[in-house]
Amino acid sequence: MTSYIVRRLLLGSMTLLFITFFVYGLIRMMPGDPVLVKLESVDPGRNMRAEDIERMREEFGLNLPWYQAYFKWLAKAAQGDLGSSLTHHAAVAKVIGQRVGPTLLLTISSLLISYLLAIPLGLYSTARSGKPDERAVSVLLYMLYSLPAFVAALGLQVLFSIKLKGTRFELPLFGMTSDNYSELSFVQQFSDLFCHSLLPVACFTYGALAFYSRFIRANMEEVIRQDYIRTARAKGVGSRSILLHHAFRNTLIPLVTMIGLELPALLSGSIILEQIFSWPGMGKLFFESIRMRDYPTTMGLVLLFSVLTLIGQLLADILYAVVDPRVTYH
Repeated sequence: MTSYIVRRLLLGSMTLLFITFFVYGLIRMMPGDPVLVKLESVDPGRNMRAEDIERMREEFGLNLPWYQAYFKWLAKAAQGDLGSSLTHHAAVAKVIGQRVGPTLLLTISSLLISYLLAIPLGLYSTARSGKPDERAVSVLLYMLYSLPAFVAALGLQVLFSIKLKGTRFELPLFGMTSDNYSELSFVQQFSDLFCHSLLPVACFTYGALAFYSRFIRANMEEVIRQDYIRTARAKGVGSRSILLHHAFRNTLIPLVTMIGLELPALLSGSIILEQIFSWPGMGKLFFESIRMRDYPTTMGLVLLFSVLTLIGQLLADILYAVVDPRVTYH
């Protein structure tokens, strides 16, 4: 196992270098000059000298060919220095750190709700396979899975923020907190944050719920056809015991490995949903950094997402070997 992990880490390091090199070249080829973006935030009454503009270009490596600038960025990143954000005027690591909490609030809540609802739904669909109620549930899940998240987000905003405005069911249209959040008590702050997060969490959850429940159902259908399940039935074991103690335990193997693959999604957030709800998360930061040509922030996020993806894939392989002793790595 140790030698396998070492090989995967070496391969992951090479993959990470290729990804960051390729993405850095792409963003440097995008039209637009980050220095001009920087100048837009400068006091209009202040005259920028040519020396100041050249110094700014040197600061962000724009005076070098992109491949030379990449290795300059890589050397700093290897020392833990991701540079300074062009638009936020702060260290990239600090800017990213401020957006982690809001994104985790949505993604972890969504993940927990999805699993808590998907497991009983998957078991129910298996137990009632072919029955009218199971078919109705399946059709509903397929409809949810095919519904684009941005359409659901806009529909929920119209319903709960406009149609139900002034009623007890009204929910905030966008944002993470109200303007007077700092003046509220702890209980009121929790309630305010809860109300603001309801619609984004719902949009994050319904698609994942439909996918996980169908995933569990598909794995259960495969397991219950195995010989040991037929043997258990022949011995007179009850249907509920077969479903929960024999079949479901084996479906946990692919389900557990999916946890590792979910790691990048926990921090990447959603660009579209966070934009719609003006949620200050990682997805919104990624979109803003690309739009504003904020190269240091974009590369910091690409590096973070790439590392999480590689770690998630390695974790999924390790978890698979943990839950299934038949799988070994050399």
